[in-house]
Amino acid sequence: MITYSVSCIFCKKTFEVVEGTRKYTLYKRNMKGKFSCEDCDSKIEREARKGLLGKL
Repeated sequence: MITYSVSCIFCKKTFEVVEGTRKYTLYKRNMKGKFSCEDCDSKIEREARKGLLGKL
């Protein structure tokens, strides 16, 4: 199994991208891109849902 170590753009922690995942394919297409870890992804999604529910 192939993995790459990537730095999160928000929390600056290093996380691993595992072969076969969506982030892995995105990383392979653009290795100089900016990526976020799972923790930051969940925080962003939670805040987006709060904002959406606040508008209803």
